[in-house]
Amino acid sequence: MQRLVRDRHQLVRKISECYTAAHPKEKKPNTSDLNAWRESVYELAGTLDNLGLGQVRMFIEYLADGRMNHIDVVLAGQHPSGRLSYAVVELKQWSSIERSTALKPAGLCASCRKPGNSTLCQRCARNLVYAPFSGYEKHVKHPAVQVSNNMDDLRRHHSMFDDRYVNLVGAAYLHNLMDPEYQWISQLSPRPGIPTLTARQPRDLEKFLVTNFSPASGAEAAQQLLERRRTNSLLTDEIGAIVNGHTRFSLVEHQLRAVRAIADATGVVGWQGVKKVFVIEGRAGSGKSLVALTALGEALGAGRSAAFVSGGIASRDTFKRAATGHKKLFMTLKQVADKLGPDELDLVVCDEAHRLSERPMTGSFSMRSTGPSSVEVLVTRARVPVFFIDGDQRLFAEEVWSPDRLKGELQSLGVEIVPITLDRVLRTVGSSTFDTWVSRLMAGDPIAWRPDDATDPEPFELYYAESAAKMESFLSSRDPAGKSARMSAGMCWEWTDDTGTCPDVSPDPDWARPWNAGDRHNTQGVPKRKFWATDPGGFGQIGCVHTAQGLEYEWGGVIMGPDLTWEDGTWVAHREHVKSKASRIEENTELTRALRNAYGVLMTRSIRGAVLYSVDPATRKLFADLGIRRA
Repeated sequence: MQRLVRDRHQLVRKISECYTAAHPKEKKPNTSDLNAWRESVYELAGTLDNLGLGQVRMFIEYLADGRMNHIDVVLAGQHPSGRLSYAVVELKQWSSIERSTALKPAGLCASCRKPGNSTLCQRCARNLVYAPFSGYEKHVKHPAVQVSNNMDDLRRHHSMFDDRYVNLVGAAYLHNLMDPEYQWISQLSPRPGIPTLTARQPRDLEKFLVTNFSPASGAEAAQQLLERRRTNSLLTDEIGAIVNGHTRFSLVEHQLRAVRAIADATGVVGWQGVKKVFVIEGRAGSGKSLVALTALGEALGAGRSAAFVSGGIASRDTFKRAATGHKKLFMTLKQVADKLGPDELDLVVCDEAHRLSERPMTGSFSMRSTGPSSVEVLVTRARVPVFFIDGDQRLFAEEVWSPDRLKGELQSLGVEIVPITLDRVLRTVGSSTFDTWVSRLMAGDPIAWRPDDATDPEPFELYYAESAAKMESFLSSRDPAGKSARMSAGMCWEWTDDTGTCPDVSPDPDWARPWNAGDRHNTQGVPKRKFWATDPGGFGQIGCVHTAQGLEYEWGGVIMGPDLTWEDGTWVAHREHVKSKASRIEENTELTRALRNAYGVLMTRSIRGAVLYSVDPATRKLFADLGIRRA
């Protein structure tokens, strides 16, 4: 800080060099950037130094994520209470500003721009101001709104802000706004708790800084900010690193608790008393597979024997293929049952336990009529057994292990259950909004998507399409190479061959595509069934719940068939259109539950955005009525 105050011109040159070096296209800063660093950043740094807060670290033009705009300044230091403390500061060089007005439509929403309109909607009136500067004359976000958005981005992309003891605040600082005529902007508070400070309020700026920072070193806070970024990678891109203990993923809250508890239990060489069995519950996207793989990597790093088992074939084999040097650890339930003895392993992690069969299977689909259950096999083969389960993802009659039944079986085996719940959704860019929306939708109690009075930015993009062709075209525009965009569908069409070329899925008269191929085909450019979600070429086929469950991609399209439609305010199942194993479910209520769960699984596979299409007009109308944008 003192260096910046002492020689700001030299530091501006250094900032400029770092900016260019970090830019993907080596872009040089423009004149506005240089002026902001020379004037605005200097003003803030000088104030910190004068207050004895020179040890607070200052991140200039900080990128929380490569897809977003730069944050002017992020301050990192220690709170007077001893906590880590951070402040997002939006710097403006404005010397004048005007209130929002319908008389100057540039930058207003479509409704407010209508000819003859003389009043503003509440959102534009509250969130916008008019910038009268030459060459820039339009409505822009109120600085406090920008600060709020930037704070949301920091929370979304850095795991330490999940800790409620970490202090995060924000403020806007308009160091050139001196004229009394424009001080009204500091009295307008579109985001409570985020002040807009001007040149006439130096004491308020000082109070903001000393309230949130102490003179202690900000080195730890700075290091945490850099190290605890959530990765934007797909899980499947990181399997090898995770299993080898070099993951870029940041674990949060109960994820971290689970990994530490499993590592502690596995680290005990011997044990006395009752065996402990971990049962870790979590919804789709809450990080169950990440925790399972991380726990596996921790055990291997500590020299323990371990194995990974899963009720999902596609996810298990996808993980196995990526785990270079550790492929033998990824085992089928039958291999565990036949090849391992009692307590032969230190650790066994069972992902997707809700998809396990009741008993280990031989080479056919018929299960053994006698012998231990699948749960008993896994419990007896390891000192520390861990089950990951989501009752909402059970789809078919043979998927018998609900959380309650699993716990009941464990109690009958005389073990102690260690329950842990993963209650944060991470797959959809941390969007708890989308997770809640899907849950309510499939439960038959839908809620609006991004209602008009919503103020927080929503990271997940949701659309609906009027046809399968439009859905496909939209996804192609988002991911032209088709590397991480996939289309999936309910199982309402026959699967006539396994080559991935026969257009079986025909939701519309003029559009049809093949199902995902089988695992033994030889069609060039078409991935095998278990790798449909991750291999290039998968975009040309339609995936089903078997090939999508447990995996993820950036963009997903979901085709809802005639098996489940929205009628008179409720979901209605149509058995005659069910072409999957779900048709074996005899009870209609259970069939509806299975179909709802299946579509819920498909909708929660993507991490960036989703496009929904239903062959049923009433269901498409529901999507429109809920405020989803049309693709």
